[in-house]
Amino acid sequence: KNGNKTSLPFIIHQIPQSPLVAVNDTFQVMVIGGTVCKSALVVKNQQGLTIRSQIEITQPVFNTEDDFLEFVAKYSDKSVTILAINFAYPLKPIFENGKLDGILLSGTKEHAFSGLHGKKVGETIEKYVQNKLRRSIRVTLVNDTITLLLSGLTKYPWNQLSAGIVGTGLNFAIFLNQHTLVNLESASFNKFTPNKSSLAIDKNSLNPNSALFEKESSGGYLYQHFNIRAKSEKDNFRNISSTEELGSMARSSNPAGQLARDVLEHSAALVACQIAGITQFYEKNMTFVMEGSLFWKGYQYKNTVEKYVKLLIPEYSVKFAKIHNSGILGAARLVS
Repeated sequence: KNGNKTSLPFIIHQIPQSPLVAVNDTFQVMVIGGTVCKSALVVKNQQGLTIRSQIEITQPVFNTEDDFLEFVAKYSDKSVTILAINFAYPLKPIFENGKLDGILLSGTKEHAFSGLHGKKVGETIEKYVQNKLRRSIRVTLVNDTITLLLSGLTKYPWNQLSAGIVGTGLNFAIFLNQHTLVNLESASFNKFTPNKSSLAIDKNSLNPNSALFEKESSGGYLYQHFNIRAKSEKDNFRNISSTEELGSMARSSNPAGQLARDVLEHSAALVACQIAGITQFYEKNMTFVMEGSLFWKGYQYKNTVEKYVKLLIPEYSVKFAKIHNSGILGAARLVS
């Protein structure tokens, strides 16, 4: 918060103080970043936000800038002039002309976005739609973790709210004030001692010496921890190929089941440390809006996180919430 360099990137986002849409206006939201793109028409009303219609579209691979722009233009609704995008790729946030945009830093998840790197994504979409379709639209977009945090505003006050994704990957986001949000990029936290299996996973990863906390604790890696530990402990366990399989194994009473439970508990304890740290930063009782199959569906995972949070910060109360359609409603909050 004070601007000192740490292993947390601490990416600050400014959100509009004035809405881009009026009461009874309809606008579009797109959720881009998974195997399925969600597109919705949303109405701002006196009570809040109403999703008028919603479709799901199989998302292609965006090898180039044109691949991406053609996709957005094809599914942009001709009846609206405001488009809010939940964009699950690395962005440097830019707040200009009363709306949030972002410069694409890199492609991920097999999407290269060749030609789009270093450009303002929202502004580039606006120019493309104007030149190709002769339509004027305003586009705002934001990282998916910030979107999750914004979705919490539909039910909770900003000053008691945080958000976390604990699934294949891991991240958290917080408020600094009512109009300033922070994407912690907490997968990058490295002020801890990694275990031996994490060091082996990191050494053989595509991006060594990065995202160490994520490699130690997120669902994308836990089954690898099991396989490495089973081999090092000379147990005759079969290798597994997913963290979902790890959860199934944890339900058994044999030694393999015990190892699976140990791996899951280690992860949950570390996640609890981040939650406790954020709560101590606020110095008050907190609600965390959470997403991720590991957190909500992992074997005893949520219960274990809650146990360690209580041990770490018994002076505070922490609750966990799930927001239906958080990806859409969070992006909608950017303009409403």
